[in-house]
Amino acid sequence: MSDVVAHLPVIGLVVALAALALAAAALARRARSSGAPARVLSAKERAIVAACADALFPAGGPIPLSGTEAGLVEYVERYVARTPRPLRPYMRLLFLFVELSPWVFGPRRARFTRLPQPDRIAVLASMSQSCIYLRRVTFLSLRTMLSMGYLANEKVARAIGVACCATPFERRAAVSPAGHGGAVSAPSLAPGVMA
Repeated sequence: MSDVVAHLPVIGLVVALAALALAAAALARRARSSGAPARVLSAKERAIVAACADALFPAGGPIPLSGTEAGLVEYVERYVARTPRPLRPYMRLLFLFVELSPWVFGPRRARFTRLPQPDRIAVLASMSQSCIYLRRVTFLSLRTMLSMGYLANEKVARAIGVACCATPFERRAAVSPAGHGGAVSAPSLAPGVMA
């Protein structure tokens, strides 16, 4: 009997952890069965992505659509969901590094998401020019992901004059000036070079 009493705190901890695991499994099962799309990113990670998106692509810039208006948070959510599971922790680490970067490197000792917009832009500019390789690579990775999402938005594509084409490498028949369709030779890439 004294052995059971001596191990009571450990037994209580094991029971509590088991109850938490069962509750988490039940919540995940309920979320899957409800038909709602499962979130890959936490609320904090989504806030970090939104803050970065609006710092890189601010409202009222050369293209009037901001990063969040262009749907970058949802794009990154889908991007992370398509990423193989073993690589997802690295992406989460990237978001965490950006969030804590101002705390460590400045300009102010605060989390990225709590900084005002001009300071966020300054943090990203500092990361892009940093003498620390990890900071530069983090910035490049983040900028690449967000730029892909920004340019994938149809309104952004129209604003920069890009015509969306689902089959860019298929040959098409051109319309002659008289309005009659006819086959056209491959476009010239350079003088004497054909596609």
